[in-house]
Amino acid sequence: MNPIFYKVRRGRIVFGVFAGLADRFGLDANLLRFLFVLFSIFHFYGLVGLAIYCLCAFSLPYKEDLEREKYGLGPRKRKDAQVIKDDDSFF
Repeated sequence: MNPIFYKVRRGRIVFGVFAGLADRFGLDANLLRFLFVLFSIFHFYGLVGLAIYCLCAFSLPYKEDLEREKYGLGPRKRKDAQVIKDDDSFF
């Protein structure tokens, strides 16, 4: 299952939630951060927004991790390695 929302490590300031939203929707991350701070200061629901941000920060996966799993990038796992037999005549 491919999640709709994700975080991004590149361009993050705190947890990468706004960087991920900006990457997903093609917006500027600084604009999203500015709007979040603006609504948090001048509106009572800023605490709700902060709670949603914290929820997203701890529950959303990183985009880089999703790509690594999807394309099989990164180091090979030891359990996936082939067993080398003693009678193998390599040397």
